[in-house]
Parts: sequence; structure tokens; C-alpha cells
Amino acid sequence: MKKKLLVAAIASLSAYSMGGLAQEEQERRSNRLLEEVTVTAQKREEDSQDVPIAIQAFSGEKLDAFNIEDTADLQKITPGLTFTYTYGYTLIYLRGVGSDAFLPNADPSVATYIDGINIPASQGKQDALGPVKRVEVLKGPQGTLFGRNATAGAISIVTEDPPIDEIVGNIKATRGNYDSQEYQAYLGLPLFDGAGITLAAFSDTHENYGTNFSNGEPRPWREDFSEGGRVKFKWDFLEDFSLTLIGSYVNQFNGNSLVQENTRPSPILCAGCETDTADRDTDTNYEGGNATINTMYGTIFEWRPGPVDVKFIYSDQLADVDWGQYDYDSTDEDRSGFFTYDQYNDQQTYELQILSNADTPLSENLEWVAGYYRLEAEGGFGRLFFFLNNGLATGLLPGSITGLLGDSGSRAVLESGGLLTTESDALYFQGTWRFNEEWAMTLGARYQEETREIGNTALDLVDTGCAGGDGSYGTDVSYYQGSDKSCNSRLLDFGGPPLEETTFSPKINVQWFPTETAQIYASIQKGYKSPTYNIVNFFGSPDPVEGEEAVAAELGFKSEWLDGALQLNGALFASKTDKLLTGIVSFTSGAIVRYANAGSAEAKGVEFDFQWQPMPDMNPGLAITGGATYVNSEFTDYKNGEGFDDDTGLYFGPGGLEDIATDLLGLELPISLADFANGPRDFTGNKVPRAPELTSAVSVNQFIDAGDIGAFEVAVDYSYKSEYFTTPQNSPFFVQDQYELWSLRGSYFFDPWGLQLTAFVDNVKDKEYFSSILQQDFGRSVTLAPPRLYGLKLKWDFDVFLN
Repeated sequence: MKKKLLVAAIASLSAYSMGGLAQEEQERRSNRLLEEVTVTAQKREEDSQDVPIAIQAFSGEKLDAFNIEDTADLQKITPGLTFTYTYGYTLIYLRGVGSDAFLPNADPSVATYIDGINIPASQGKQDALGPVKRVEVLKGPQGTLFGRNATAGAISIVTEDPPIDEIVGNIKATRGNYDSQEYQAYLGLPLFDGAGITLAAFSDTHENYGTNFSNGEPRPWREDFSEGGRVKFKWDFLEDFSLTLIGSYVNQFNGNSLVQENTRPSPILCAGCETDTADRDTDTNYEGGNATINTMYGTIFEWRPGPVDVKFIYSDQLADVDWGQYDYDSTDEDRSGFFTYDQYNDQQTYELQILSNADTPLSENLEWVAGYYRLEAEGGFGRLFFFLNNGLATGLLPGSITGLLGDSGSRAVLESGGLLTTESDALYFQGTWRFNEEWAMTLGARYQEETREIGNTALDLVDTGCAGGDGSYGTDVSYYQGSDKSCNSRLLDFGGPPLEETTFSPKINVQWFPTETAQIYASIQKGYKSPTYNIVNFFGSPDPVEGEEAVAAELGFKSEWLDGALQLNGALFASKTDKLLTGIVSFTSGAIVRYANAGSAEAKGVEFDFQWQPMPDMNPGLAITGGATYVNSEFTDYKNGEGFDDDTGLYFGPGGLEDIATDLLGLELPISLADFANGPRDFTGNKVPRAPELTSAVSVNQFIDAGDIGAFEVAVDYSYKSEYFTTPQNSPFFVQDQYELWSLRGSYFFDPWGLQLTAFVDNVKDKEYFSSILQQDFGRSVTLAPPRLYGLKLKWDFDVFLN
């Protein structure tokens, strides 16, 4: 029987390649932006227009029509969403809510899920591979169903399930400027009765968008790349059981946000440094970047015993950074830098869901889901090296360190570390009661208990001449990989008690359906972000920071007009976040990465999105989509602010120079220096960073059916972001100016052969804007976002039905 199926499949595929296509595939395609999208924002499949949540959902075809290849590109088509980068980590803000804390011990404010599995914070990316069934951007706190780290929202990526009665797949190749080369291959096929598998692989590389020089000579700068694969196996065995196994592997190198230009050197700590220009030609004396391997294994078991459905989800993930370094001063001088080869984030999750179905009592009026969620995680730095070769900078170190430097005077190589372990247990419930066809109410709650502990916290002075060393200090992580830790001199031991927290996150939502094509909803909900420790410490204890608490209210509508030709949604929203987590990178702060809590921040705004077919009869292939978000996001209480003085470049805030001098050295700073480093400043009333007031996007897509010769698609995209600060300090020197991006695409389809050829240009006007602006001890370090990119993409889809 298997041999017959295989022969039939091969014959069908051969016939397909010659032009014999299944009847379903011969149907003429229409505009790809007009598809209805089914979502699982409430743990069950629903039309996105019926869900009482501000949500933007994109099918795989829509994403292809927008030429969206990874989650960071979603900001181009999702108003209110902002992606920026810090030391290789992605910082996501949504509706003016987010956090600039970025290490593995700081949970993001926008949670990311793939197939229902939470993806932890890590350097680089771990996006979905192969065809994506849909991507959902959920706006506002999602504390009830998505839990502990969704105070601003969530991004849910759902991949295609394996087929059980057909062979499907595609091969895609993209070539562009900067020698960009992207390749993807996907295959889905049935294995035996009720079972199928999908296999995906990808490779992505390009030349650097600039050059790196030191003293006028070119220096190595490794090219970014990513490669990996994904497998998904699903077996519907017996009548009421299904088993899904997921595995993925991603190997990547990211240097883009770790090779920076110092465009405003600090006048004291970087005295004598030349000012660089933001032009993609960097001047650093050694290579920056990180090499990361992400692995994920998941199991999903579903059982349908009758009156309820039961689902169990297990995942095991590891993000391992085995090579990472950063030229901290971002100049061609040997002043300061970081190295690590033992950085990781290891996480296991367990989730049990019980869902109502059509056989559940009261199912005519009540839909509900209940669940238990457990997380176990460990992450941080096993070994982190920090070197200083600056007389003034090392003079700011505690006397216990400078006394051990001996004749080296200005040289110091320090080793620290920090590992955070987390255990979290949660119970949640959410139910929707439909009173009649017009009214419905949703109530939900989540109860969570969490414990976090810190370990591997100490400060050592590295003996670079120990164990056969030459006594020098290197400018490459490989130099320190061979260092013998037993030769170090222990300077300080840190520690702290376990952090324990119990939280309760309620939600209430009311829906009114005045017509069959419109709903009005109102909601209020709460979300939490867990307390944590400063895990990278050099001069003091790993002070804990408190958890965030976010409360959000929303009044929105979803509607269809003009016989379905116009889909229009909108919302008024407001949120308040107490104890907002903030982060700053500064060795003179008493840590390298220092976290703190702002008192509170508020965000208030309005948004809308639309999908319009302006001439459904005369020109049904024309579609226009877009939207805009206006938000005013500011700190309403932030008296303990920290940052860098605009005139001196010196750190101010808790644990700064004054505290170090007084508490650790027993000295008093000179009056002239104390004037610039005398503790925290009041940021109350300042704008929340990385939160532009106005973001908008518009796309015009024209599909043309040319009959037997094929079909064409022409598209123009426009997106806009108003200016925004990149620091809570709101310094005028750390501002991203407003910018507009244009993209153009033209595609040709020949469905009988499953071929698609697309020519594209992104950032048509070659607009210069920043993907990263960092405020640090040695000045302002920046990375420009990608320039104008263009290329050709060839895609072959095949779909063979098995009889």
C-alpha cells in the first residue's frame, strides 16, 4: 500500500511539474490582502473580527504580499509597534509600553510565542521557519492567558500543520544587493494514516552595510548570517487523540548592533577620542558581535474525551551564546570592552489546558478555558570579562582593585557573572457568557506564584599572565577562553535572598453586537512582570528590582461597511504601569547593566486600522490597507532617574560616582566633579523612550488577472514614525528623528506551474535612521538601520493531492 502511494505521489508530482495542477489550484487567485484570518488569541479558533481584543492578524499569504520575512518587519505594517536593538537584543514597544532592560534576567513587555510556546529573550532571532499559517499581534496587557511577561501585548506565530492527504511545499530563493542571499525550502507530506510531517530549512547571509577601520586600515568585521531548520510532526491517532512534536535549530551571527560608531565621545572618559560620523564606516579596534545557537523542542498532546478538550504543551529551549564581544568605547583605541563565551538562557515550560466544546454543559451560552502553567528557567552569564585601559576610568575603580593593578596602572581585566533561576506556577481561567445575539461578557483571572534566585555572582581580577599567558590583555574573546579561573584574584562576593512574589491578574470585557457586521467592546485588565536581580555586578550587591504592574482600559469597535468592501476597526486606550523596569549600561554606576524601577508611567491614545476594496465591481483586484496609532506616553512618577550628564558624560543616579567614592573608597569627590555626579535626577513628566507619538502605515496593492499568461501584482507600502527619545533622560542628543519608509514590489504569478517572481525595493529613498542608539560611559554609540535594499525573489509552490 505504501509503495502504491509513493508511486502515485511521484507520478502526480511529475504531472504537476508539466502543468497538470489540481483543480483547486487552478482557481484564479484574488488580492492577497483581502483574506479573512482566523486567530487563537483566546486559545480557541475565532474570526479576528469577532474577538474583543485589539488585534492585527496576518495570514501567510498576506505576509508574503507585504514581503515580510521576520517579526521585526511587522512594525512596518503594524502601527503602534516599534522594534529597536541593544547589544544584539530586541526591544519591543507596543502602544507606548515597553522596557529598555534587555538581558535574560529581564522579561520583555511584549511576549513572543511560536505554536503556543513562549520564546525567551535572547540575542539574535528565533522566528518561525517555513510557511507561516498566521501571525497575530495582540495589543494591551495579556496577563490572563499569556501570563507573566505580556504587560504591553503579545506576538503569536502559528506555523502550518503537516498535511495528511497531500504533498505540499515550496522552494524560495532571493538575491539582492550587498550580495544578499536567502534560501528557503519547505516540504510537507503524509507519512501514514493520520500522520504527517513538515520539514523546513533556511539560509540567510549578506555583506555588511559598511566597513570597519582602525587607524585608517580595514579590520575584520564578520558578516551576519543565520541558518537553521525546523521539523513538525503531527499524528491524529485513534479518534480523539493527536500528538505534535516540534523541533528547531537556528545558528546565527549578529554583528549589526554590536559594531557601533561613537558619534559623541564623552569629554572626560573618552577625552582625546575622535568623533565618528554616522555613515556605516565604523572605527573600532576589534570585532564586535555574538554567535548564538537556539534550539527548541516541543510536544503538544491533545485529547477530546467528549464534554471538554484537553491540551498539554511542553517545551525545552536553549539559547547559547558561545562567542560575544563588544568594543565598549566604540573607537579605534584600546579603552574598554566586553567579552563572553558562556552566556545562555535555558527554559522549560509545561502547560495544561482544559477547553469547553460543543458538548460541554451550557455550551450554547458559555465558552471557557482553564489552565495550569509552569516555567523553569536558568539564564545569564557564566563568565563575563570587562577590560579597561584608561587611567582616569580605572582611577574610578574601588581602591581594592586599583591596589592590585601594580605597575600596569591603567590596565584592568575584570571577570564577573550572574545566573538567575526562575520557577513559576500559575492557574488561569477565562470564560465568555453570551446573553443573546447582541451581548456577551468575558471574565478571566490568573493566579501566579514565582521564585527567583541569583547565583554565580562574584568579581575577580584576571591574571593575564597565569597558566602560560603572556601577561598582556587581548582584544578577542578567544584570548580569555583559555584563562584559568583559579588564577583570578577574588575581589568581591555578591549574593541575595530569593525573590518571591504572588500576583493576581483579572480581566473583564463586555461586547455589544448592534448589527451582524459590527461590535463595540470595552475591557479592563491587569498584567504583571516579575521582579528580578541585577545579574551583572562589579562594585556592589546585585540589588533586586521590583516587578511591574500594568492596568489597561480600552473602548473599541470592529465593523464592516459597504457590503463588506470596507473593514474598519478602532480603539481608545489608556494604561498605567507602576514600577516600570528600566535599564542602563554603565560601569561607573556600580554595575555594568543596572536595572531600576521608575515610579509609574501612563500611556493614552487612539488608533484605527482598515482594509478597503474601493472598487469591488470595476476593479476587484485593488486593495488598500493601513492604520495609525497616536499615543502620549510619559513618566508620571520617576524621581530616581539615572543617566549621563550632557556636559561631562559622567553617570548620575543611584550607585554613581558619589556613592562609590563615599561607600567603597571612603573619599569625598572634588566639588567640581560632585556637581555633575550627585545622585538621581527627577524624570517625572519625561516621555517614555522608544515610544513615538504617531505611527502609521498604508499599503496599496493592485492584482491583475491576465488570463492564460498568468497574473500580476503591484504594491506600494508607506510607513511613518514620529520622533522619539531613546533614553528616559530625554536628552536632545539621544533622539531618533521622525522618518518615513517606502517600499515597492512587483510580482508575476504563473499558477499552472506554481511560480512566483517578485522584484522588490525596500527603503526606496535610502532614508538614514537608527536601529540602535546607546547612551554609555564613553559617549553616544549608534548603528544605522539597513539602507536601500533591492532584489529578486523566485518562489515555486507545489501541492499534490493523493487519491
